Amino acid sequence: MNTITKIASFFFLLMITTMSGQEYFEGVLEYKVSYESSSEFIPVETLKSEFGTSFTAYVQEDRYAMIFHGTGQFGWMKVIVSLKEGYAFTEFEKSDTIMKTKLNKVQEGLIEFKRNSDNKKLVLNEWCESVTLKYKPSGPDVFYQEHRATHYFNPKYKLNAKLYENYTDGYRNLFVAESNAISIRNEIEFFPLFKQIDEATSIVAKEVPDAMFNLNPAKTVFEE
Repeated sequence: MNTITKIASFFFLLMITTMSGQEYFEGVLEYKVSYESSSEFIPVETLKSEFGTSFTAYVQEDRYAMIFHGTGQFGWMKVIVSLKEGYAFTEFEKSDTIMKTKLNKVQEGLIEFKRNSDNKKLVLNEWCESVTLKYKPSGPDVFYQEHRATHYFNPKYKLNAKLYENYTDGYRNLFVAESNAISIRNEIEFFPLFKQIDEATSIVAKEVPDAMFNLNPAKTVFEE
């Protein structure tokens, strides 16, 4: 009996260790995307073609990748965010280069940031709280005046907020520090041009292969 108890204890400890190692969400999320245009120069059909009407996110604790299923001039777009390296890598299907950008860009135009306990929406049959984030973007490539967003989250899709502390680009660090979770619905207005709404349609917790985060060796990496 003593031997059986020892074996049972071993497997119990193994189970606890495994569960502890899976404290943060790892898996695949599918999103649908819709657009509303406020400019006659940016037709909705163009937004659908260039940015896609869906994207897939692959999440590990210290990195994630998103593939936007565009069919336009540049084809699909893949963004790999490596939190430990402190960089994002953006690749377009029809480009022979990959753009490398820092995650810790200095942001100075924060207008509003707050948690909305009274603004909830049903996503995948569960009520989600939201965070409002508004700021003025900066940089030579900015094409809009103000970023206005409401991000909805479910705490069961947990993120490691400590790893996001230096992700200051777009104030991503503030959102994760407040929510500790993945945003599964995003209402983002690129004022005054257009609005984009992303909503998760499927979330599957599973092991994501490391190969998903490999850069294409046939393409040249340029740092912005």
